[in-house]
Amino acid sequence: MVATNEQVQLHTLLSQLILVASLPTYIVTRYLIVAPFGRHVPKQQHDKQKGQSKYHWWFGPSFNARMSWFLFESPNLIWSLYCCWYWCDPNIFFLDDPSETSQKRTAISLENNHLQISTNVILMSLFALHYINRAIIYPLRMNSNSQKVPLLVTVSASLITIWNGYLQCFYLVQIEMLSPLTLSSSLDNIQRWAGIGIFFLGMGINIHSDGVLRNLRRHGPTGKLKQKQVDLKQQATKQQHAYYIPYSPFFTSVSCPNFAGEIFEWLGFSMASQFSLPSVAFAVYTASNLIPRAIAHHDWYKTKFDDYPVERKAVIPFII
Repeated sequence: MVATNEQVQLHTLLSQLILVASLPTYIVTRYLIVAPFGRHVPKQQHDKQKGQSKYHWWFGPSFNARMSWFLFESPNLIWSLYCCWYWCDPNIFFLDDPSETSQKRTAISLENNHLQISTNVILMSLFALHYINRAIIYPLRMNSNSQKVPLLVTVSASLITIWNGYLQCFYLVQIEMLSPLTLSSSLDNIQRWAGIGIFFLGMGINIHSDGVLRNLRRHGPTGKLKQKQVDLKQQATKQQHAYYIPYSPFFTSVSCPNFAGEIFEWLGFSMASQFSLPSVAFAVYTASNLIPRAIAHHDWYKTKFDDYPVERKAVIPFII
């Protein structure tokens, strides 16, 4: 299947729209409303004396966190599978196989001892790998008492993942055959390898930081930190969730290294795709969504804990 001009034009328009949507997303979530997610989900019983935020009716009913995460992250995996199996143009997605006399295509080519790897296949694999973690592994590892997710968050996040999944996957299988990865020292090739490295660095930071937070909520602080925090008012009862100050190498400089890691992932993905329009658009949109959430988390920590480390920033060391 070969993309028509109309499909390419629609894809370009949708890529531009998600890029433009980054600005209002940042403004709304930074200055108008804190996304009702996790610790920022207001209690459905409004307590004016304690100054708690109101649970607005338009948030909708709340659902199990594991199921919500799976529902709003899985469209990216569905798009990956659909595009690879039913919407793939092999002339774009794969390389020529020099060992075959026919027109067979391959992901890895070795002609005259010159290694080439399809960048399109690598990027699709990275995209799917990220969402295997986010849609399947991460929800399964969540604490059973995680805050329920309002319907508003589930629906809005699903719309974005449906939109973005189409943009990234359709581009890689139908629109642009990116220059293959090689072992050469050209600037373009170094950029692609550097982007892949940044992607894995960000993914490692994201997964490790999520694990620190998950274990902290599950087991509480340990060792020297336990005595320091044990008497604070954040200790859990049967009716409330426990939160503690996280400490680990990645939390030294910022409050939300898990968000920073995800921003790094999509920056690396964009570099590896030679700053294609859909990859840049999603990297910018991811930052516009996660930076306000990180600032909200950071402010919440400073309000909740009197001894919160003053040297920490929200998401970008020494800057934000």
